[in-house]
Amino acid sequence: MSKGSILRGHTSPETAYVVDDYPYGFRLRCKIRYWLEYKKGYGHRLVSQTTNPKVAGEVWNKPKASTYASGLCFMYLDEQGHLQWTSLNCYSDAGKDFADFRAQWADQLNAAELASLDLLETMSRKINPTSWAEWDAAQNPKAVQGK
Repeated sequence: MSKGSILRGHTSPETAYVVDDYPYGFRLRCKIRYWLEYKKGYGHRLVSQTTNPKVAGEVWNKPKASTYASGLCFMYLDEQGHLQWTSLNCYSDAGKDFADFRAQWADQLNAAELASLDLLETMSRKINPTSWAEWDAAQNPKAVQGK
């Protein structure tokens, strides 16, 4: 499983993560900035915005935003140094998504994020008890046989 570096504090155009050399069409280059926008009741979404290299100075184009995601969300740089984002919520695949998420990110999460992850898993276990029972049984078959 590939691993990346979590980016924090990029929550507005002013605090955005900026890439100075980004392709604009086939031949031109521009800047692009990324941030995670939060809206209460909706969650987080990734927003990106490029400069227009066809105009003198640094003129920013209209921002482009993804779909909102609830739960634990963050941006990260992948192994190639490209910006990605991920999220996990209580409706994610019981067991597998949580195990994969913990394996990949737990060592980079702060205390509040780890608490959120634990809460999401608790909520997921209440919402999907059968799926979690199947996952737990598959992870520890000897415990199920001993019952």
